[in-house]
Parts: sequence; C-alpha cells; structure tokens
Amino acid sequence: MVGARQIRAMIVLLGLGGCTLQEITIVEVEDVVVAEVHVQIGEGLFAGDRVTAFLHRTVGGVGAGFHPVPGAKIVITRQGGASVELAETAIERCVTVTPKGGTGTCYWVAPTASAGFGPGDHLQLRVDLASGGVLTSGTVVPGDFAILGITEGAQCLLPASTPLTIRWSASEGTWAYVNETVIVGIKDAFAPLGIDVKSDTLELLGLSISASDTTIVFPGEFGIFSRFELDQELATSLQDGLPAGVRAPVMISATDRNYVNWVRGGNFNPSGQVRVPSVRGDGTGVFASSVTRTFEVVVSAASSQGPPSASACPVS
Repeated sequence: MVGARQIRAMIVLLGLGGCTLQEITIVEVEDVVVAEVHVQIGEGLFAGDRVTAFLHRTVGGVGAGFHPVPGAKIVITRQGGASVELAETAIERCVTVTPKGGTGTCYWVAPTASAGFGPGDHLQLRVDLASGGVLTSGTVVPGDFAILGITEGAQCLLPASTPLTIRWSASEGTWAYVNETVIVGIKDAFAPLGIDVKSDTLELLGLSISASDTTIVFPGEFGIFSRFELDQELATSLQDGLPAGVRAPVMISATDRNYVNWVRGGNFNPSGQVRVPSVRGDGTGVFASSVTRTFEVVVSAASSQGPPSASACPVS
C-alpha cells in the first residue's frame, strides 16, 4: 500500500517529468543515542581535570532538538589502573547552548573525586544504557607538554600593542592543538582608539593542525575562525596586539584523533567536512581526550604596571 508521503512524492515527479511515473521511498531517520564523552587533563587557571559525558538522542520520530538519556551507567577505565564511574548532574556542566527545544543528560566526575588520569594514558569507555544497549570506545590521551617561558597557570605582563609569539613543546600523539582565549575588558580599552566594541569580552579560537606546529601569535592568529564576523577595525587592530587594560586567559590544548575527527563547525574542519564517530555499539558519538595548558596575559601600558606576581611575557 502506498503511503501518503509516497503519493505526494509521486505527484511532484509527475509534474516535473510529464508521463513518467516514479516512486520514491522516504527513509525515516533513526532514533539513535549519541554519546559525547570528553576527558580534559588540565592544571593552572582551571583547577584540574574535567571528565564529562553528554548523552542525547537523534531527532528521528521524537520531534525537534535532541533528547535526554537518563539512567546510564558510564565507566572509564585506565589501562592497568582503576575505573571511575560518572554521575548524573546538571546539563550546564556539559554544554552552555543546546538547539531550540532540545536537551540531553549530563554525567561527570566531580573535581573532589578526581579520576587520576594523565597524559599518555590509555582509556576505555563503556556506557550501559537504561534501555539495555551498550556503547564502547577507547582513547589515548595526548602526551604531556609545556608552554615555553611561562609557568603553568601563571600571569605574564605584556606591553600594549605588542604581539606575543606563544611557543610550547610538542605533545606526543596529538593530532591538533586547539588554542583559545577570552579577552576581557575590551570595551573600555578600545574606546580611546575610536573602535566601538559592543561586548566587554571577546572569545577567539586558533588551530595548529600538526603535532609539530607548536607556535601561535597572540592575539592575531587566534581569530582565524572569526575573521568574517569581527568588526574590520577591531580585527586589524588585533594584528598589532592589544591596548592596555585587558586580561586574557590563554588555553593551549593538545587533542587526540577522536576529537579532531568529531569536532566540526563553521570553518573549523581540521580533518574534513564529515564527522567520524569513535563510539561503537548501540549508538554513536565520540570519546575524546585532550591535555590543556593555561596562563593569563595581562596587558599594561608599561612593564612596571600590573599584578606584582606577574612576570614579563617572553616577547622575542
């Protein structure tokens, strides 16, 4: 028996193709569990590791957005070591923005119950769904690395209108370095330059697509994915450094293969346009790991101005 949607499809084809009658079968989108599990090894400004799992379902048959997956048992095991089980928690611990009408379920490891994972660890993931399904995956955490000339978690003092070339040692096994900054206090700082900035904070992203690509210029090369969105005057000014009065935490993250193959959006496609999942079984998704190193840039008019504990940034 021909369904109503097939009839509508055939009517359209009749109108386009004269007397030729063709039948099209419209395939239903499956309702699949998607698990996005991330292990972030970090120190410094952000006080330790972050282990989260965001579980949701695809849109097939259940309306707009994505949907919660409560009651799952999620265990991450270090090869030759102990296991840690994630606990269900508020969704805001996993994501800051969800599609309109969409939601999901967040699981995490509280900082007080540190998983004890570290750079170079081999980790295995197992997700037992309340419905009876099982998802599995594995990741190798990228190797340890350090920012050169800047102590982990420290502040460094940067003169105004001075670009900073950030250098770090290579992380074994990484597939890409994701470099982020949040520049704070820009509204008042850029006003004397005649540049009207709507918000007082500016988030910028940079990318180094190779384990050996271990330098980036701050702040100019951090805006590579925002160059078409930024005000032209502001974007041009960033190439010459920052005005006095701003602060900017900087995060350099060595990411694994799974992360690079999964995280896509806009112009951020380090290994192609199509997402490649790393979670298998009764669903799909990603089990990714990264190692993050952080410090904070304080921009001042003179090297003597700024926090007493801040040392000079290593400007070459």
